[in-house]
Amino acid sequence: METGILGFIGSKNIGDYIQTKAVIDLVGSKNIKILDRENLDKYNDNVIKTIINGWFMESPKNWPPSEKIKPLFISFHLNPSIEAELLKDESLHYFKTHEPIGCRDIYTRDILLEKGINAFYSSCITTTIDRDNYLKSKTQSKGIIVIGAFDRLKPTLDYKSSFKLLLSILKYPFKKIDYSLKLFKFNRHLMNQDFKIKRYNQLTKKPIKSHNEGLKLATEMLEKIAEHEVVITSRIHAALPALAMGLKVVFIDEGLDHVNHKNRLSGLTNYFTRVNLKDFFMINLDNIPAMDKHKVQTKKIKDTISKFLIQ
Repeated sequence: METGILGFIGSKNIGDYIQTKAVIDLVGSKNIKILDRENLDKYNDNVIKTIINGWFMESPKNWPPSEKIKPLFISFHLNPSIEAELLKDESLHYFKTHEPIGCRDIYTRDILLEKGINAFYSSCITTTIDRDNYLKSKTQSKGIIVIGAFDRLKPTLDYKSSFKLLLSILKYPFKKIDYSLKLFKFNRHLMNQDFKIKRYNQLTKKPIKSHNEGLKLATEMLEKIAEHEVVITSRIHAALPALAMGLKVVFIDEGLDHVNHKNRLSGLTNYFTRVNLKDFFMINLDNIPAMDKHKVQTKKIKDTISKFLIQ
């Protein structure tokens, strides 16, 4: 039987395919089928065991998945913006049928427990990534890689409604000033450090058009992370793979005040050094601890997936 693995065509976030790549690394690249996360209800082929992980979802009208999908819920996150849709009776029945639900964060676990669903905290599947799979050379990893340290502060216009667009236009100049000042101070501070520094962008300018493209971008990003000793980021799927690879991780939480961002982090922040910009200036980058609190959950993820595949 094939194993279903999730991708997200149309995403502009390589992190979505970092998660896809993590699952492929665990189950192998043979006899798999990548299914689009947003259209699982439309699957109409042979019955397929599928690992359901990641952020759900952009299109709640397409939930729950097809009956031909036999799911394992692991590292599942419920998007607070569409929480009401995914907690309707039909969806709760689906969760109940396929419990226990392994949740990427404490927030998702607690929401489901409140609804009478057997749920547990599993952490994120990207904590299973093996550095050896992405090191191109055996030379010692060194230096700092900065991945989207201030992505959340970068101002954008909100086109969801006329009112939101007007509001975002009014706020834009102030947000732009705040973003520019903090980025300037951050970059100036890094220039004074005795480290070689590289930068990488987890966000793409255009939507990802295919699963192959997404996996290629994810592989390239993981190879870049593997070359370094320290990662500085505000992106979960840069921080967690780096953690799994044994890097020292500094997670900057500027711009993560929205409920969607805070809840995604619940249960994960004790895995790495988390700071705001003011505190970042106070830390010694030479003395950042390499943490391993994630490893207990990592073993459970691997064991759970292995048992699912042999059932």
